[in-house]
Amino acid sequence: MELESRLLEAFADAHPAELARALESLSAENAAEVMGELAVDRLAELLPWLAPPSAAYSLELVEEKKAAAALSATRHDISASIIRAMGGEPRSRVLELLSPAARKATKELLRYAQDTAGAVMDPQGLAIAESVSAGDALTRLRSAARHALHYVYVVSEDQRLVGVVNLPELVAARPDQLLGLIAVRPVQSVSARATSKAILAHPAWKHFHALPVVESGGRFVGVLRYASIRKLEERMLDTEIQDHASQTAAALGELYGLGLRGLVESAAAVVMGSGKSEGGRK
Repeated sequence: MELESRLLEAFADAHPAELARALESLSAENAAEVMGELAVDRLAELLPWLAPPSAAYSLELVEEKKAAAALSATRHDISASIIRAMGGEPRSRVLELLSPAARKATKELLRYAQDTAGAVMDPQGLAIAESVSAGDALTRLRSAARHALHYVYVVSEDQRLVGVVNLPELVAARPDQLLGLIAVRPVQSVSARATSKAILAHPAWKHFHALPVVESGGRFVGVLRYASIRKLEERMLDTEIQDHASQTAAALGELYGLGLRGLVESAAAVVMGSGKSEGGRK
């Protein structure tokens, strides 16, 4: 079993997407058994590759402390999507077992309606005050690199979004330059309450890999990444396919009913007509 576990860990490390596809083809019970064999850090790295409902159904069957530890270690927008898909009781238990930081961030995301910008944003997207120097901003960036892939968002003292600096410009700036002086203004943003359709239709995706998310009054609350909207797009497509399939099935059922009724009526007419003819001959 130790050799099998090591092989599973190695495969999860080298091929997370393939392992995720394999798990999604299994029952929740069998997938949970495999996930339970993974170390917490490997499980945390695997979760972004799984569809949230699949991950949720399986994690409900994994030992709760391990599931909570893995969810705490992955990106908060991903863990929130998975926890949202859990049943009420498992969701409550896992939420209480999350690390304090993960619990706070997840509860913040769960207060937004499903598939809105607020629900799928990364609440830890890097935002730095306009009064901070470029040198200090780079120091902060190094300690939070996973949350700043392309841009640093610049905010006022009351957390209102005021501008954006891309990473090459930040690196090229003089260390003593203030972010407020090198930030590009105004900056394109998305409302935290924006729906899936509004997010996908936003014209700024033609030019940016990520967009800041703001609450009322322009308060910065997180970052929406292009990868997240692709997942939204996939879910919308799946929903449309399911709706279309349901409508098609209903239409076929109606046609079948009409056709069957027509056959019955035709058969009855033939039988009745046959009886009258025979009576006439007599």
